Formats: sequence, C-alpha cells, structure tokens
Amino acid sequence: MEAHNNRAGHIVVGQRIFGTSHGRYYYNFLLRMNLRLLRVVGLLSMGALGLTSCLNEPSYPDTPEISFETIRLQRFTVANSTVPIDSVYITINFQDGDGDLGLNTVEAQTAPYGSKDRAAVNYINTAFIKNVNAGGRFDSARTFYNYLPKRDLYSLFDHLSPTTDNRKAPLRGTLTRAYGFYLGSPYLPGQEIKFKVSIYDRALHQSNEIETTSLVIPQR
Repeated sequence: MEAHNNRAGHIVVGQRIFGTSHGRYYYNFLLRMNLRLLRVVGLLSMGALGLTSCLNEPSYPDTPEISFETIRLQRFTVANSTVPIDSVYITINFQDGDGDLGLNTVEAQTAPYGSKDRAAVNYINTAFIKNVNAGGRFDSARTFYNYLPKRDLYSLFDHLSPTTDNRKAPLRGTLTRAYGFYLGSPYLPGQEIKFKVSIYDRALHQSNEIETTSLVIPQR
C-alpha cells in the first residue's frame, strides 16, 4: 500500500493595524509594534499532520474552495495609550487540489502576480457594517468611511504547503487572519460588523467567497 500526500495544517498569519491620525488614514503591521501582548499574533504556526495509515488521495478541484469557520474579537490595552485595540480573528477552512496556495514576498513582486511598485495580494477581505438607517442591511464599510481604500483589508499569505518543493498534491487545512483596529478608527462601539473573504492560488484561480457571521464592537 502507498501513502499519498494528503497534506493538512493550521496557519496563523500576522496581524495588521488600521487607524487614522489627524484625519489621515494609515496602517502598519502589528509585528512592527513593540507590544508584548500582541506579539504572539504574528507567529506563523504550521503543523503537518502525518499519515498514520494508508489513505486514498482525496479529489479536490484545482480551484481553491473555502468555508467559514469562526470569527472572534479580543480587546487589548496598550501601555501609555488611552485607546485600546480591537483584534478581529477570522478563521476559514480551505482545500485545493494541487496545493498551490500562498505567495512569498519575492513572488508577490514579480509577474504574473505583481510588481516592485505594486505587490500582489491573495487574501481578499471586505468589511461590512450594519446600517441601522437602512433597515439593518449590511453595507460596505466604505459607504460609512469613504477614506478607506478599496484594498483596505487585502493582504498576502505565504505558501501553505509544509513541503519545501512545489510538487502538486491535495492540500487542506485552516487559515486564521488577524486584523487590529484602534477603537473608533474606523469602527465605533456598538457597531455590528462582518466580512466577506476569498483567496487566490498561484494559478490565479479565485476561490468562492464566504461571509462571516457578525459581531458587535464592545463599549469602552
């Protein structure tokens, strides 16, 4: 009997921080902040699950498929700051028939993915806010805050395969992406938010789009 490369794992990708300063929108990677409590968010953890018995290789489409797993919010207080940070963690399940998920930073700046002037992204995330003045429907966050760029929450995740080569094999697992926002910038206490997410593989196949459940920004 032969054991096939049915690879699975769990990835936690680094957090980004978003906010405004004197009316100007800015963002920064949380990894660059000297915040001991948040540092763990940026760690990349990958566990390849070894096969303990002979298995048939699963048949997944070469276009990635994703499903919603969980969303949660955690609030952090920062030393020497009066403004707390709300961190939103989004976890999705993924599966891909040939395992070509993720781009490294070099690939992201070269064709056909991107350039040195505009790096590629492969994680497409769009925020929505409940509009209490429109029957409670969820509208794009840009409807409320027009200074937010379209690619506000778009980002890059690295190769998800636990192997170092590019051989094709089915890949499945979970991917957690964390985003940090200063309270009130842009989301206000009491606002209800949710997100829509899709991903791209290295063949530029876009997955289906999933929608998270909603959560409410807690009061201060």
